[in-house]
Amino acid sequence: MSAPPRRGVILAAGRGTRLGELTHHLPKPMVPVAGRPLLEHILLRLRQATPLRDFTVVVQYRAESIIRHFGDGSALGLNIHYVHQPEHQPGTAGALRTALENLPAEPVLMSFGDILTDPTNYQRLLHAHRADLTAVLGVNWLPDVSEGGGVWLDGDRVLRVQEKPRHADTHWNLAGVHLFAPSILPVLQNLAPSARGEYELTDAVQTLLQQQPHAVRAVRFEGYWNDVGTPERLRQAEAYLAGLPAEKGES
Repeated sequence: MSAPPRRGVILAAGRGTRLGELTHHLPKPMVPVAGRPLLEHILLRLRQATPLRDFTVVVQYRAESIIRHFGDGSALGLNIHYVHQPEHQPGTAGALRTALENLPAEPVLMSFGDILTDPTNYQRLLHAHRADLTAVLGVNWLPDVSEGGGVWLDGDRVLRVQEKPRHADTHWNLAGVHLFAPSILPVLQNLAPSARGEYELTDAVQTLLQQQPHAVRAVRFEGYWNDVGTPERLRQAEAYLAGLPAEKGES
């Protein structure tokens, strides 16, 4: 990475089947949480905590609902552009590839469209930016990482990552908010699909670790973190946001 990221990328193409009927007509990032779409909370927190004002949102499922709600982003004081993830390129790595192929060759801060976290964690990532790094990975502690991406660390060095590891001897999880330099793009373009037929970001990071082990570092997240993907986690997010002051930009 050279200059610090000036653009954010939000992966908002997924449906979110575990939320049941809530996502029959809405993509997961548009599910209402405390009176506004989850994606709006994420964008407002990024605006609050970082200098980023330009965002590329990767869309696919029910894309029109996202585009109609946010438009060009001016109502939030942001500049938002959209790219559509191709059907033949499923998965998180496929979504990031779609974004980077449509952007200038600059580093980006990337967030999944369902990750609600303390805004200071965005700042931690940006402060860890270095010109010699291809990836700075946000990681959070979980009692069980089998539903996410397990991360094995030595200090801030990343030794290994694995998608949905069983009986893992680590408690560090890929937090779904990371920095990437444009040099990650060839890895994404040459990635093979996983056993479930998707292009996985964890596989891309593991490939990068094999090719450039010193080009990946981790930042440990602190405070709140929630991958809002189930009814229970949605209720937790509602309770968390209900205890916070109103975010700027509230209509």
